[in-house]
Formats: sequence, C-alpha cells, structure tokens
Amino acid sequence: MKYLLYVTLVFSLFSCKKEAVETYQGKDGVSFFAYTYQQLHTTATRSYSFAFQKTVKTRDTMYIPMRLTGKLSDQPRTVLLKTAEGTTATAGVDFELKEVTIPPGVSMFNYPLILINSVGMASNVYKIVLEPAETKDFTLGTLGQTPRTTTVQTEENFRYLKIEVSNMYNRPAYWDVLEGDFGEFSAGKYKFMVKVLDITDFSYENIGLDGYLNFPVTLRNALAAYEAANGPWLDENENSQPISFP
Repeated sequence: MKYLLYVTLVFSLFSCKKEAVETYQGKDGVSFFAYTYQQLHTTATRSYSFAFQKTVKTRDTMYIPMRLTGKLSDQPRTVLLKTAEGTTATAGVDFELKEVTIPPGVSMFNYPLILINSVGMASNVYKIVLEPAETKDFTLGTLGQTPRTTTVQTEENFRYLKIEVSNMYNRPAYWDVLEGDFGEFSAGKYKFMVKVLDITDFSYENIGLDGYLNFPVTLRNALAAYEAANGPWLDENENSQPISFP
C-alpha cells in the first residue's frame, strides 16, 4: 500500500511539472511598455516640441519603449506601428513610421518614431495616436499590469500611445507632474532650464527621481547667480514677469 501511494505521488508531481513547463503556442505579440511610476500608462500623453531643442532641427527621433510577449527567438523579427483614431498629424509630412528589425533574443526595445518639423507645426499642435500593427512575426501583445515584486516595479503593457508634437513653446503634457517641483510653466522658464541643464526633455522617464530632487536646487542656484549679474530672467508673457523656482 505504501509503495502504491509513493508511486501515485511521484506520478502526480511529474505530471504537474510537465504541465508547468509546457511552451507557449500562440502567436507572439508586441505592446507599449512602461513602469507605472513613469506616467507612461494608457491615459498619459507624451510631448515633443521642435521649439524646445538646443539647435534648429528639421527631423528628430522619439524612442518609444515596447515589449514583446511570447517566445524569444534566435532570429531577427520585424515590428511596425500604425496610427489610430484621434491622429491629426499627417504621415510622411509630420512623422514617419517604419518597419523595425528586432535582434534575436530581445524582449524589450525602443521603437524609433521619426518626427518631421513641418510648416504647420509653427501654429498647430498635432496629435499622433499609435498602436502596434500586425506583421508576419507579431500580433497585439498581452495588455495590463504586472504587480510589483521585491526587485521589479509595477509594469504595464498598453495598446495606445498618444503623442503631441509642435514647433511652439506650449506647455508639455508631462508638466503636471513637474509643477510641484519646478513651478508654473512658461516658455522663458523652459529656455532657462535648457540653458542651465543642457537637456530638452524633462519628463520623468528622462530625468528620473534624481532629476526631480536635484534639478530644482541647481536651477535656483543658477537663477540667483544670473540675477546677481544680469537682473531677472523674464518670461514670454505680456507683462514679462521674472521666472522663479519653488
């Protein structure tokens, strides 16, 4: 009896183990990806303005984090994005979407979205709403959140990414997150930040927690030194108010 019980137990464990390691059989997928603290989830909007760049550019590249779901491959595979409802920008005029080859063994990568400094951007903010397009290698990947563990932050895969692009000094969509540490937005303030810090993208995914903690101190010190030598740095508003940082 004990022998039969032992054999039955071993067989059951073996059966469970075999089921647990069964390989994924569906078509592999691709989706946008972010850690939730980066504010890049489904409802977020990314911003880009050619006016905020340090040099005049006719084209630039925005790198978009993406993730593959399914099996890893020992062969290169292709990924393509397409526009979705809500897009007001024109493909080939304001932006370009190209099929991108992903190297073997890669599960996360950055898709290069090409932005074009078109004439209309001087007076318009264009919207680009993107979603993954089906290719010979991929379909839409698994969506939703993966809960945080002791070593990995909460992650999110999502279908749509919204981007606003222009050539104007407009308030970036991500400034809501910055305002408590950097103060109210103005073009004059943004120009000063670019001059002092030598970067043009102040989104959380670009500057991180260190930027949120340290950059305001750096900017306050730099502004005090500038004012001592030159007087106030004025914003672009009609009354030309001096800029300040909290």
